[in-house]
Amino acid sequence: MELFFNELSIDGRQNLSADSMIALAEVYHTLAQYEITTCRIDPDGNAKLFQMIQSMQDSLNIKNFYFAFFRSPYETEYVEERQDEYLGHEWFCNGKTCIGLALALIFDSAALSVHEIGWNDAFVDIIRDGAVNTVRNISTSQHVDLHIQRIRDGEETELIKCALDVTEKEISLRSDHGKDILMNFSKRLIKCPYVVGVINSLPFNSHERNFIRAIREDGLIEIVLPWTDQGYGVIVKTTGRTKKETERIGSILIEKYGGV
Repeated sequence: MELFFNELSIDGRQNLSADSMIALAEVYHTLAQYEITTCRIDPDGNAKLFQMIQSMQDSLNIKNFYFAFFRSPYETEYVEERQDEYLGHEWFCNGKTCIGLALALIFDSAALSVHEIGWNDAFVDIIRDGAVNTVRNISTSQHVDLHIQRIRDGEETELIKCALDVTEKEISLRSDHGKDILMNFSKRLIKCPYVVGVINSLPFNSHERNFIRAIREDGLIEIVLPWTDQGYGVIVKTTGRTKKETERIGSILIEKYGGV
C-alpha cells in the first residue's frame, strides 16, 4: 500500500512550523509499524517540500527518512494502469485542481497532508466532475491508526472462485484478424479460478502498453496483449463483486499472464 502526498497542503506556503515537522516524523514512524514505507509525491511538490524542510533548524532527523519515504514521480506502472481514470475526470479541492487527493480516492488509499490549519481533518472532500467525494487524509499519527487498519480490512476480503469447470467456461471472440492468438491466450486465461469467461474481443489498441486497459465496476477487465503489434485484446468476466476485488484479480492476472 502507498500513500499519496497532498500537494495542496503546501500550496502558497514558504515554510513549515515546528509542530508540522514533529507531526510528519510521528506519522512516518507510525506508518512504519504498519509496514507502510512509501508516499508518492509529484516532482514539483517533492522539490518544494524538501526545500521547506531543509531550511529549518534541527531538520536532520526528517532528512534521514525523507528520501526513503517520499517517492517521485506519480507515474509508476502501478499508477499508469489507472491513469485514464484520473485523466478522464476533473478534480478539485477548495477550488483548486488536485492530484494527490484524487489518486488517493482512485486507489482507495489515503492522502498525506502537512499538519497545518486547513489540512488537519481525517477526511477531505474533493469534487469529481461536480460530485462530492470523501478522501481519507493523514496529517497526524492518530489519523494513521484511524485509517490504515480499516483500509487493510477492506483489502483482506476473500475473493470468490468461479464454480464452473474450465471446460464449462465460455470464450466468445469476434472473427477478426488475430482471433487465433486471442483464442490461445483466452484458453490460458480461463484456467484462473477467478475468471468466469471471455465475453468479447476488444478493438485493436496498437498504442496501448499496459496489460490491463480498464477495470470496471461489474467485474469486467479489459486486457490488451501489448506484445502484439496490433494490440489485440479481450474483455474478461471475473468473479469480482466490487471494483476493489476486481482490481485484486487484475493484479493476479498481470502476475500470471502479463508476460509473453
